[in-house]
Amino acid sequence: MAESEIYERMETDASFDALKILAAELPEPLILMGGWAVNITVNKSYSEEHNAPYLGSRDVDLGFHIDVNASIEDLKQSNFAKTLDILKDIGYWESGTSRFCRILDKRTGKTLSEKEAGEIPFFDLFYLYIDPMVDRIHLKNDDVFKIKPIDEPLLSDAIENGRMREITISGKILQVPQPDVLLAMKLSSFRNRTKDDKKIKDACDIYALIWHSERPSNEIIKLLKQNYPELCERVKDQFSEDLISKASYHLGVEPDQLKGVLSQLFK
Repeated sequence: MAESEIYERMETDASFDALKILAAELPEPLILMGGWAVNITVNKSYSEEHNAPYLGSRDVDLGFHIDVNASIEDLKQSNFAKTLDILKDIGYWESGTSRFCRILDKRTGKTLSEKEAGEIPFFDLFYLYIDPMVDRIHLKNDDVFKIKPIDEPLLSDAIENGRMREITISGKILQVPQPDVLLAMKLSSFRNRTKDDKKIKDACDIYALIWHSERPSNEIIKLLKQNYPELCERVKDQFSEDLISKASYHLGVEPDQLKGVLSQLFK
């Protein structure tokens, strides 16, 4: 059974190229989360089994530690503040309340202004999003920053309990949550997904983190249930037959194999 990309290769290639640039430009320690963190965690094992790279991501999710006791001046000098400034300097702008974006012409890969994008058919455009996420929201966030970052309490838990690991991209050291923490994050976001492609990608990532992480699947599940016992029960009825069928197609596995791996969550 052959795997099939969920997103266009141009989009995931552009997203990974952006990640490499961000790794080189942004201050350390930079925390990588989301789809690219999963990809880097599972790609070696998945590639060996399928003779193809694991699924890429369209967005780049970055994590930041926020000291809730920091003064306003300290916040202005934080890595989070520096990152927001650098994102704007290299061509991203605020999109909505919590994201940064730049628009690419799919045909040429060229970065477009909003005015230029308005003159090109929508299907020829790719909106590349950078999502800055924090472990906690500072009470003075709105006094310092224009955006309201997404807060991820599981990141706080991972940082405080030393459950991060190091990877290298573009010669820079990045931090990534350990596989069971990434799995917990995926399970937490999965039940709230409304877009079909996001739910399918989460289902793929959940499977891959269980089956293709460096640690055996029984150890991943044990750590997950030990540290986040409520998450498995919350998603127990979320994996419909249709979702299993679509996710297994993109993973290049049989539906029964996907079901078998996911069943470990509910034993």
